[in-house]
Amino acid sequence: MKKFLQSVGPAIVVAAVVLGPGSITTSTKVGASFGYDALWVLGGVLILLIGLASLAAWLGTTMEKSLCGELSSRLGKWSGGIIGIAAFVIVAGFQSSNNMAVVAGLEPMVGREFSTLAIILTLLVTNGIIVAILYLAKDLYQYIEKLMKVFVGLMIIAFILNFFWAKPSVGEAAKGFVPDFSMFGNKAQLLTLMGLIGTTFSVVGAYYQGYLVREKGWTVNDLGAGRRDSIIGMFVLVGVTAIIMMTAAAVFAGKTEPADLGNAGAISAALEPLFGAKAKYIFCFGFLAGAFSSFLVNAMIGGHIFTDGIGKGEQLKGNFTRHATTAALLVGMFIGILALTTDFDRTTTIVIAQAATVIGGPAVVAALLYLGIQQRKAAEHKTPMWMLVIAGISMVVSLAVATRTVLSLAGAI
Repeated sequence: MKKFLQSVGPAIVVAAVVLGPGSITTSTKVGASFGYDALWVLGGVLILLIGLASLAAWLGTTMEKSLCGELSSRLGKWSGGIIGIAAFVIVAGFQSSNNMAVVAGLEPMVGREFSTLAIILTLLVTNGIIVAILYLAKDLYQYIEKLMKVFVGLMIIAFILNFFWAKPSVGEAAKGFVPDFSMFGNKAQLLTLMGLIGTTFSVVGAYYQGYLVREKGWTVNDLGAGRRDSIIGMFVLVGVTAIIMMTAAAVFAGKTEPADLGNAGAISAALEPLFGAKAKYIFCFGFLAGAFSSFLVNAMIGGHIFTDGIGKGEQLKGNFTRHATTAALLVGMFIGILALTTDFDRTTTIVIAQAATVIGGPAVVAALLYLGIQQRKAAEHKTPMWMLVIAGISMVVSLAVATRTVLSLAGAI
């Protein structure tokens, strides 16, 4: 087991950022809305994520420069800059939600709502700890990889405990993996499913796999390890999401309105009458593990890709990367405090995140697809065709999600 854990890492870091509070809350709502019937959607997302993460890892180990570095040298500095800025905006938008999730996960555990002072102090301390890690850790990647393995392990334990407590139907769950495209015909259902795809199908996370394999020191001799790592990490990500959905299907479907499951406090309160206080604490423990893991890596992704995109270096441990990551943390903290302590509309943070996805999602997939095609033309280590096919499908899905988001933000739905 120890040897196995040492052989994986980059994709577990990606899984840690995707398994954040938004993904946990959305998958709970989907389980409450559809029961087991939407599990097949996760199966499709799994295939897309494996393809994109594998492609990014392949490019990260076979190309001479980093992903944004290759874009800039082939298309011009503007191309790397666009991806870097898009990644930073996406991260800053979602980071505000992570700040709010820390408070939402802690309040049920202490049994009361936080005062304004308590909220500010909690977020200042949380962000302060993260910033301290960024600047004090000598080997930042190795430290973060080990830490994320711990956080993902805690999430797995917490949600599996709730899973067995709920006793979901194995037969119904198996039927849920059979595709049913008719559920996309209803507008209300479509928005719910798009939310699931949007929070789980993290194209920026998959893109970052190309940086993480370089930080781990993998080269062309480790191409097999890169594919294996991507498959394992994405299975963990989608597997935990499926466990949360099946638990929600068993507990909430037909009994609780999805609108009443908006955060950790609401979900844990709904669990308590059925399972008792212990289940509430177990869920909040897993929710917090997801919030803290996403908190750290999410900001790091934005800072790292932004730094490389504008040509300030590709090393995670570089000072400019640490400064840019800190900037993403501070922006997210400011918006989070504003939303939690004033009359600032909290849904604004969701709008920011959605708008950021519209700006960045398709561009990031297009960048991976372009680099994959270029590497396909290389003399050796040609990009496998299956990766390019999945990247092409991912481009269509990413554009569909972006279009739906634009229509939603414009009030057309």
